[in-house]
Amino acid sequence: MKFLVQAMVCVLAAAAAAGASAAQQLPFDASWQKRELNFTYTGFTSNYSCDGLRDKLKLLLRLAGARPDADVRVPCTSPAGRPQRSSTVLLTFHSLAPAAAAGANATTTGIWKEVAWRAGSPRELDAGDCELVDEFARRILPLFTTRKVENLMTCTPNQVNPSGFDLRFSVFAADQSR
Repeated sequence: MKFLVQAMVCVLAAAAAAGASAAQQLPFDASWQKRELNFTYTGFTSNYSCDGLRDKLKLLLRLAGARPDADVRVPCTSPAGRPQRSSTVLLTFHSLAPAAAAGANATTTGIWKEVAWRAGSPRELDAGDCELVDEFARRILPLFTTRKVENLMTCTPNQVNPSGFDLRFSVFAADQSR
């Protein structure tokens, strides 16, 4: 009898967890919010060319749930293709917010999506991107609707640490299933 009660408790706990997980995936009415930011990046370990920094920031915006039409402008002060130690970046992008919270009419639907970034995951990020990912987490990620942000960065200037960054969060992103 004791075994039967324990089995029932396990089944009920699993059902409750599955229900909570399914509830998180229910689509919510959402609207896109325009975001604009002047962002300055100064690299000590990794420096990027203007195009390289633009492409890396577009990738991070896309992975964080921004609309694909993000505009990332990096005014270049060094010769084409040469890395710059410091760059000011002009970002214009749209992040998703629940329509009720944004006080706007719904234009799409959104769901909560789990995101995890580490060196090599996704494959476009490597250990040398630690400082850029850390700056993104502190300055740009707050412009997204997020929860459960775990920023476990251990970036050390002028040193590449293979396990230097670990960023996890849930972001309210467009529901791609529709």
